[in-house]
Amino acid sequence: MNLLAKYFKKKINANGVAQALYQLDTDTGFWGAPNVARHVQTDLKQDTIFVSHNSDGNRGEEISKIDSDGSIVTIGGSHSWGGGIEHGERYSELLSQRTGKQVINLGHASLGIDQACIAIMKKTQKFNPRVIVVEQYPWAVIRILSGYVNGYVKPVFSLDEDGQLKLKKVPASVKFSLGRKLVGSYYSFKKELQEFRSGIDLQHNYDPLTDPIFLYWKINHYDYLYTLLKKIIIVMRDYCRKQNIHLVFALGAIHQQFIGSNKSDLVDYELPKKRLIHILNDLSIPYVDVSEALLDANNENDPVIFHDGHINEKGHDIFSQVLQKELEDRCWI
Repeated sequence: MNLLAKYFKKKINANGVAQALYQLDTDTGFWGAPNVARHVQTDLKQDTIFVSHNSDGNRGEEISKIDSDGSIVTIGGSHSWGGGIEHGERYSELLSQRTGKQVINLGHASLGIDQACIAIMKKTQKFNPRVIVVEQYPWAVIRILSGYVNGYVKPVFSLDEDGQLKLKKVPASVKFSLGRKLVGSYYSFKKELQEFRSGIDLQHNYDPLTDPIFLYWKINHYDYLYTLLKKIIIVMRDYCRKQNIHLVFALGAIHQQFIGSNKSDLVDYELPKKRLIHILNDLSIPYVDVSEALLDANNENDPVIFHDGHINEKGHDIFSQVLQKELEDRCWI
């Protein structure tokens, strides 16, 4: 940790994380603020966790040298970022210890797969990646429909009338907080209107066990989501192929699978993952499904998740083991 990070070291609560640890990024909407350090109090455990960003704005130690043989770059949302745990306990650091390879974690809280796509093209080249691992919490594919997250305006992918992918970049007007609120309110209203037309209300009486994305009778509403998702993943795949980078997705278990059973045959907590796997298979993109290992290892006295569904230290250890085996079986490391 550098001197600037030590100077800024102080304790904050989880509600202040987005403001204290993140900043506007014209490419991805938001990214970690560089050279900051905080003690963060979450409701996941009694003790605080220490969060420090390096000069790239990523959680973890400063990267002084890049492996000339190529690094492993991991990217994802809060599971990759390490919600509730110290950064040395994340699956990325454990994978590095197990393999002896350089593993660079670009995970950030609430990062969507659309932002991951942009980050892969804009932020990974300097790390000379040989392998890129996209950690995807299956429910979180829904984030590509949101243009406003944690007070920041995101770039927005959409499909034109010919079904071609287009990108609306982060507008200059969001440089200031008022502009972000105005643009964000518009994006939020537009999303809610589309949901309203499909009979979906996520603002009132929301039950995570009957989230519409798991309901077969709401499946048509999400057809656009998965069509758009496929187009975004094609961009990731084609970029990695052009750069001679191995691309693999790592899929975890969702919280609902730990806390409840399907209420009927028309509710399927595997639905987002099944549709994502169908896309990956169709595009010939490899993936590793960590959910079975996580669910098998979970028990009441020794869980693999925190109460909100984030994987804990045990969960990260399992994640690293499964990922290591996948990369070794493919002879990528």
